[in-house]
Amino acid sequence: KRKLLLVGAMSRKGGAQWEEEDYYDGYDDDYDEYYDDDYDDHVSAKKKPAAASQAPPKTKTKAAAGGTAKKQQQQVTKVAKTKAAQQQATVVKRKAGAPATQHGAATSKPAAANDPRSDLSSILRDLEVEPQGKPSLLLVVLGHVDAGKSTLMGRLVAELGVVDSKEVRRRAHQATQIGKGSFGWAWLMDERPEERERGVTIDIAKRTFETEARQITILDAPGHRDFVTNAISGISQADAALLVVDGSSGGFESGFDVRGKISGQTREHAQLAKGIGIDQLAVVVTKLDKHAAGAERLAEIRGKLDPFLKSCGFKDGRIRWLCASGTTGDNVVAKPPGGSALSWFEGPTVVEAIDAFEMVEHKRDAPLRVPVFSSAGAKQGGGAGQVIVTGRLATGCVRVGSQVSVMPGSLDTTVKSISRNGHKDAGFALAGDAVELTLGLDEEASCVSVGSVVCGPSDGIRAVERIKAKIATLELETPFTLGQSLVVHIHAARAPAKVTKLLVLHDPKTGEDVKKRPRLLKSYQTATVEITMSDKVCVEKYEDFASLGRLVLRLGGRTVGVGKVVKVYHT
Repeated sequence: KRKLLLVGAMSRKGGAQWEEEDYYDGYDDDYDEYYDDDYDDHVSAKKKPAAASQAPPKTKTKAAAGGTAKKQQQQVTKVAKTKAAQQQATVVKRKAGAPATQHGAATSKPAAANDPRSDLSSILRDLEVEPQGKPSLLLVVLGHVDAGKSTLMGRLVAELGVVDSKEVRRRAHQATQIGKGSFGWAWLMDERPEERERGVTIDIAKRTFETEARQITILDAPGHRDFVTNAISGISQADAALLVVDGSSGGFESGFDVRGKISGQTREHAQLAKGIGIDQLAVVVTKLDKHAAGAERLAEIRGKLDPFLKSCGFKDGRIRWLCASGTTGDNVVAKPPGGSALSWFEGPTVVEAIDAFEMVEHKRDAPLRVPVFSSAGAKQGGGAGQVIVTGRLATGCVRVGSQVSVMPGSLDTTVKSISRNGHKDAGFALAGDAVELTLGLDEEASCVSVGSVVCGPSDGIRAVERIKAKIATLELETPFTLGQSLVVHIHAARAPAKVTKLLVLHDPKTGEDVKKRPRLLKSYQTATVEITMSDKVCVEKYEDFASLGRLVLRLGGRTVGVGKVVKVYHT
């Protein structure tokens, strides 16, 4: 009896201890499953030292010892039956469609079959592919409105054979019919009617092609200040950037100079690119074929723009300079021919600059994370609903048939099909790939919104409202104070927010603490703050998942700060 009482007391103490740790860890584990799988193991581990440390009484008879052993065996049998019944109830509950987790948290002991990380080895084994294939690079094209981004990219995909000559002629004819003949190349990228009517890119235009060294996905971002939110989405997915600059007289100045409280998008796009994590850039100066002194104009633009790019944080060796013409095709794929307006330029072509970008390493063996940048519903012949989501595999891997979960909401589903880097009916996708996933969800497409994250069912991301971030402010009209209202952008998600704590002011050069609990933040200062959002957002610490831990702060249609998430409050 003394043995059993001691074991029972230690068991209750151990269970309370584990429950308390689980609570303060932010509900990391599903307590019911934790109780089923681990509690009895914990009790067993406690029994052994207890039994060993207490020697049996010398006066105990064999009969008494046998009775005690019989009672212990009965207790073990009873616990085993209870555990089996609880596990069976859990299985029945899940088959009935009940969620496997509580509070959107991951279970403590996932089944191996549901772990997306196990997909990596099975992908390599079953599909007989090697981890190192032709590298995939996502490239965002930035720049001020009317700099010629879409025209340049349209010419690029046409000369590389991504679109055939018939399509090129058809687009040119359509543009000519409405009096916009010069927009024919741009219409190969801008496909929405409102984009063609207004003559500006509104949403992210995507094209995929291959060079000798790369598999490239182009994300053509809008250059108008009204659509900076869409540009942020493109930058969040990219490994590198092309910054397209208008080299015509007055063109560069309109995109770069500050006029009152308004600055051009050349300046803001460069700040966003560096703040969100892009550290390699190619500056492409267009329309120099229309300038009488192209070489001198290129030197003038470089003399003004280069110091600004370095002030944003771009290093000298990570910036390339070149010129090209989308209308004539000079220096896009091939070197300018002799006698052309750009024959004086001896630098790289656009394709050579793209191939020179360094590949960014993505964690394939980490938990699955796919931020959703767009979603749409689709009905199949049998009436079953499906949701098609597009994004980029930030980490991990996925294959057709993988069990996944969509957060927030804990929508458990199965991957029905995968489009990988523009190739449909792919069997799998790895970290770094641009993907389109078809999910077998009966819910409407609105249940999976922009900013959701597809993850593994056992090690999923969680949606939170409060974070701690280290931020760097940009040009501010008025200083930040406690309670400052902002809009926070994290990967594809955005939410209204407030600065609820000003924690520490840092030296912008050394990062050392300068002042605790400052009263306000001024332009170009670095600080650690607490931010509370009005909606729950899927977010991770920067050190764990870099692409899901970067943020942009906007106020009044202007970018006022960038930063990194250093702590996520799970409540």
